[in-house]
Amino acid sequence: MAKTVALVGTLDTKGEEIGFLRSLILARGHRVIIADTGILGKPHLKADIPRGEIARAGGADIDTLKEKSDEAFAQKIMAAGLKKIILSLVESKKIQGLLAIGGGQGSIIVAPTLKSLPFGFPKLLVSTKVTQAGARPFVGSKDVLILPPVADLAGINCLTRSILTNAAGAISGMLEIEKPEIEERPLVVMSMNGTVTDCGLAVKAILEKKGYEVLVFHTIGTGGEALEEYVKSNEVSVVIELAVNEITNELMGGLASSGPDRLTAAGKRGVPQIVVPGSADFINFLGPETVPPKYRRRNIHSHNPQATLVRTNLRDNRLLGKTIADKLNQAQGPVIIIWPKNGLSTLDRKGRPYWDPEVDMALLKALKRHLDLRIPVIESDAYINDPDFAQAVFVAFEKIGKEIGEQTALS
Repeated sequence: MAKTVALVGTLDTKGEEIGFLRSLILARGHRVIIADTGILGKPHLKADIPRGEIARAGGADIDTLKEKSDEAFAQKIMAAGLKKIILSLVESKKIQGLLAIGGGQGSIIVAPTLKSLPFGFPKLLVSTKVTQAGARPFVGSKDVLILPPVADLAGINCLTRSILTNAAGAISGMLEIEKPEIEERPLVVMSMNGTVTDCGLAVKAILEKKGYEVLVFHTIGTGGEALEEYVKSNEVSVVIELAVNEITNELMGGLASSGPDRLTAAGKRGVPQIVVPGSADFINFLGPETVPPKYRRRNIHSHNPQATLVRTNLRDNRLLGKTIADKLNQAQGPVIIIWPKNGLSTLDRKGRPYWDPEVDMALLKALKRHLDLRIPVIESDAYINDPDFAQAVFVAFEKIGKEIGEQTALS
């Protein structure tokens, strides 16, 4: 069945490449809608969505953008207009995929659109900018496929022909593949990382055996962003947080922050939450050279050449405890906190480099001091990755489910 691809790029500088991509996608039997995000030069092709229409959707006239000669302002207007138009086409089911190509300007203009498209919607960016700036500015927390073209996108040659053919094949394949039918099960969203993996996998296995589907997000910054985004717009039964290091990173200037809104989406929607302060014992950095001078006298652990951890201290954990409590106090749904007395991560247990009960206790005390009385803190004698602790998480899961059932019956 033929589907429609939105093909996005600057037709003054990438017209030849976009024309080539269009011919390949049409040859697969699909339709193409071309959106021109160029500003200054003459378009090499006729666009289905002209640059003037995009500029007006963004709040300005294209001639004004040319006269103003303010590149940043023009990019902002075109980005806003493109996002508005493309999301409208998605909502009305007029397009089923998006393929964008660009250098610096084209990639920056299309980035907000890519980051706003729904999970699972086919989206691909061929960009010379990504290898320089990294993928995060262009993909955010979404499932965007990135294809670096290696050579500059300056016409069709022996290399770009192959790269663009692969791009057309990739977007066509995403449109054509049939999604397998699966039995719908109640969904649990969970956060975890490598230092609490044993706990996460054990909880996941218990829940799946009970008939739940478990969606796991890795707490490295983008993972937490994706979790929050997913919970905002999808039906979720319960959120289980097993790792809070992204919040620590936001507070302490680490490199795995998910921004200030972490641990808020479930609360705003009234989705029940089980929160374990796992991985609260460290701040994430990349190579050792990325650790700020103020932390270099701390207890530092090198996990691998691109993962350097800094042990949190008393002050850090007091602030972390208050911050988590303030976020959870605003939750519209039930919340349970479970505390593992014998360690918060693989590094934080007796005999391991981050074992420090006094520092951990500062976090627990801050939580108790600032939490609303309606939010219970259950203390377990286990270490976070012990099977007994996974069982404690499941008991809390059953308890929270029972409370929901009772509230529903009363209403």
